[in-house]
Amino acid sequence: MNVPAGQSGGELLASTAVADREAEGLRDRLAQIELDQATLEAELAAFNADYMREVVTVLAELHELEARIAGLVARRSGSADDKAAAKSARARARETTAAVRAIPKTPGPLPTGDLKKLFREAAKRMHPDLAPDDDTRRHAEAFMKRLNQAFSASDAGAIVDLVRQWESSPYAVAPAGEAVQSARAARRVSALQAAVDRAQARLDEVRATDLAGMMERAMAAAVRGTDLLAEWRASSETALAAARARMAELEGAA
Repeated sequence: MNVPAGQSGGELLASTAVADREAEGLRDRLAQIELDQATLEAELAAFNADYMREVVTVLAELHELEARIAGLVARRSGSADDKAAAKSARARARETTAAVRAIPKTPGPLPTGDLKKLFREAAKRMHPDLAPDDDTRRHAEAFMKRLNQAFSASDAGAIVDLVRQWESSPYAVAPAGEAVQSARAARRVSALQAAVDRAQARLDEVRATDLAGMMERAMAAAVRGTDLLAEWRASSETALAAARARMAELEGAA
């Protein structure tokens, strides 16, 4: 073994061991972040499906009626402002109607603790940011996509099979701590820290979405014993009733 000047063999082994432990900790952190994001996305999918069915279906009817009202007002007044308002209302109605037509199927049950453990261990093995070269990264990205799909479908068997496929492929990355040289271990720590930072940024981006904010508010309300989705639906139904009354008033004045 070539020992750097001023450093004994024992010191080299000790520094390598420290770097290995740090790298392993970062691998754990990276896998946990990926698990947090996959879990959050599964929760968001379930919440979005509920929101679309409970609230957006009512909003679609409301926006369609509001567009009809705006169009009627514009035809009677002939003003440019009313015509612009009618155009805007029609565009919103089309958007909401399209959303209702694309309501996703009700997702399956949310991932369990055992499934989360499987995902976490799999992510530690095949995460693209652990890839040493572009070819391995491309294959790892394909595996991670399949891993996320299996997690979303709560398919533990598929996750186990993916790990088996990955481990038998030429792209498998040996875990830290298996005869890693000092310089390589130090580079791995630096690369892993960058990977952790990128993964955290992606997770933070998902957490900052409007849908995530709505789900957080709904969960906080549920803790207080309030069904926020029911409240949003009731508010939309109240607005729809008012729009129906307005349309009846306009048609009666014709």
